[in-house]
Amino acid sequence: MKALGRITAPLIAAAAAATLTAGVASAATTTIREDTAAGAPYSGAWQVSTVGPLEFSVVFLGVTVTGTCDGAELRGTVQSTGAGALTSASIGACETSNGLSSPATDLGELPANTGEVAYDPVAGGRDGTLSINGDLVFSLEGEFLGRVRTCNYGFQTGGEDGLSFDVYNRDNPNRPLPDVDDAQGAATDITLVKKPGSDFFCPSDGTGSGTAVARGESTPGSGVFDQKLYLTQ
Repeated sequence: MKALGRITAPLIAAAAAATLTAGVASAATTTIREDTAAGAPYSGAWQVSTVGPLEFSVVFLGVTVTGTCDGAELRGTVQSTGAGALTSASIGACETSNGLSSPATDLGELPANTGEVAYDPVAGGRDGTLSINGDLVFSLEGEFLGRVRTCNYGFQTGGEDGLSFDVYNRDNPNRPLPDVDDAQGAATDITLVKKPGSDFFCPSDGTGSGTAVARGESTPGSGVFDQKLYLTQ
């Protein structure tokens, strides 16, 4: 299986495709800060990278096929008020429980959509949201039933097109990776939707999930993402 990982019109991953946008608007204001809740507002380049594999499952001929990808990495820019844009994305090698595999792939043809990260806390849970909206599509190729077939999938979260992640600050006790000292995002309710243009025998709709960390640059333009981030009102 060759993953063409193509996001059209903007991952996981994360995880993962594409522009950074907020899923549901919050009445609260949003400020992305350096290090802590008392840190200086942060604007600049940032990177969202998955921790551990991206996991997904689809149904093929009545059988659930599970799969994992080695991870995904998204890079772009973000304003301290939450507005951001994605400039590059890649996804790691993937394999499925029925023996298909794919190499690591850069996700090209990124659209120019815009959006924001939103401070939107939930008691006992997240601190905000990070979403990727638009017509997100990635393609997989695999040989089965005697021929090579192309399968195109889009993403939905909560019934809406695109991806949405819950964001957790680095000191939030409910963060998905308690041993990781970084701002984190987690998505467990991603839906993969088979898109037009897919081969008739491609697996039908499925589900996906992933966990990621987000960092900025302590030295602007360095390409070294070592700045811890914190989301506040």
